[in-house]
Amino acid sequence: MNLGMPNLWMFFIFMPLLGMCVGSFINVVIWRLPFSGQKVSYRGKTGRLSLSWPPSHCPHCNKTVRWHENIPVISWLILRGRCSGCNQRISLRYPLVELGTGIIFLALFIAYYLTGWYGNQFRNMAHGGPTLVLDLVYVSVLLAASGIDADWFIIPLRLPWLVIMAAVVSCAAGVQPMLPSLPAHSAFARAALGGTAGLIAAVIFLRLRLIPRSFSAPPDGKLAENPPPAESLSAPQSADQFVAPPQLRRRPIVPAVIIILAAQAPLWLFASHKIAVLLLLVSGILCFLLGVLPRPADTAESNDLAEEILDESAAPNARHEIFKELLFVLPILILGATAVFIPFPLPASPVFCRLYGTLLGLLAGGGIVWIFRIGGTLVLGRVAMGLGDVHLMAAVGAVLGAPLAIIAFFIAPFAALIWVIILKIMHRPNVLPFGPWLSVAGILALLIGPPVQGWYANQLFPPVHQRPIKTGRVMWPGDNPAADRPHKSP
Repeated sequence: MNLGMPNLWMFFIFMPLLGMCVGSFINVVIWRLPFSGQKVSYRGKTGRLSLSWPPSHCPHCNKTVRWHENIPVISWLILRGRCSGCNQRISLRYPLVELGTGIIFLALFIAYYLTGWYGNQFRNMAHGGPTLVLDLVYVSVLLAASGIDADWFIIPLRLPWLVIMAAVVSCAAGVQPMLPSLPAHSAFARAALGGTAGLIAAVIFLRLRLIPRSFSAPPDGKLAENPPPAESLSAPQSADQFVAPPQLRRRPIVPAVIIILAAQAPLWLFASHKIAVLLLLVSGILCFLLGVLPRPADTAESNDLAEEILDESAAPNARHEIFKELLFVLPILILGATAVFIPFPLPASPVFCRLYGTLLGLLAGGGIVWIFRIGGTLVLGRVAMGLGDVHLMAAVGAVLGAPLAIIAFFIAPFAALIWVIILKIMHRPNVLPFGPWLSVAGILALLIGPPVQGWYANQLFPPVHQRPIKTGRVMWPGDNPAADRPHKSP
């Protein structure tokens, strides 16, 4: 590593602070983005809800949050978790999301630059900096999508497409140690371009209504696959309902966070640095999940939302509607498979090679979820997975590449199973959004994906161990065997 000591300590301080500031913005995105554009009233003014308006304020007394009351984590501790105006409780979600994001940012920086997780690929900020920036954007969007999915069982599609566009743009940004790459002469590169062309064609067909849109009008009149439209409310709503996340029970959560943070010191003292930084990443994810996943079980709103999701997924026309998505997938499959067998030349510059890898990862990540969505719906007769999950995994694949995206997809159910067991024990409604677990797996795959990929490759193609065999001279046809006999002196 070429970072000097002053720079090293600067980044040690800067990365968690940056993460906590980003976490503060993630709190705003989680609670406002699903309703962005709706008419709201605040202090006698009426306007469209956005990420910046109305300003941050207490939903109980409408007191505007001043700058020194909006410092991530620190302000919540100084205020003791209560509003300075009306003394009402401030949700524990705010500091947990900020703390978790800060820990994740710090863990990725340590893993890339200090522990040699990827060998010498991250030598200095100029060399691996673009990859680190992309990964931080990637993590931030996954966390925001997780929180929204946990609250409303929807994933706004603009979030995963923001990651996809960032991955495509970053292909042109200098040396990228971790971006997926494919050689131009490979069949996979041609498949990536052919499949992408098929995706563009399918979107055009959908816009021209040559392909029917699935789940566009469920029997109850609600959109099963999209968030509520901005114009769904004719009269302005109070802004308070869009700025107050649910209150969390502090007694079980705060001790759990303290234990998670206290366990880091012995890990760095007695475990290897690679294991310690991996568990540091896990601790950041746990802090974030403790902030967004727990839902109050004793509220009618929580139970009504769970029942609504169950009713929508059990639509009687689910099998009929899912067949429409097969028509959308068909151009992708046809053009992708056709391109494999047509050896057309492709540009071989590093920028294009990274672009091929990003496009193949996009198709593989979204495709594997789509396969399970279509297959599960046809078998079960109810919507198996949301279309937002398809876009989310497409974004994961665009950053990680096809192999790691597939690994992340199969990691997600194991993480979700733990939460299902907790729901069973607590007798909560067994309605589980899959987006948070896809996001958790996508973040973990940044570190554990390459080792798992290498281990699995060795299991499929074990190295051949050859033993040297002593042999004499190799005889070719026409050789005289007597020529090699030792000459005997008389």
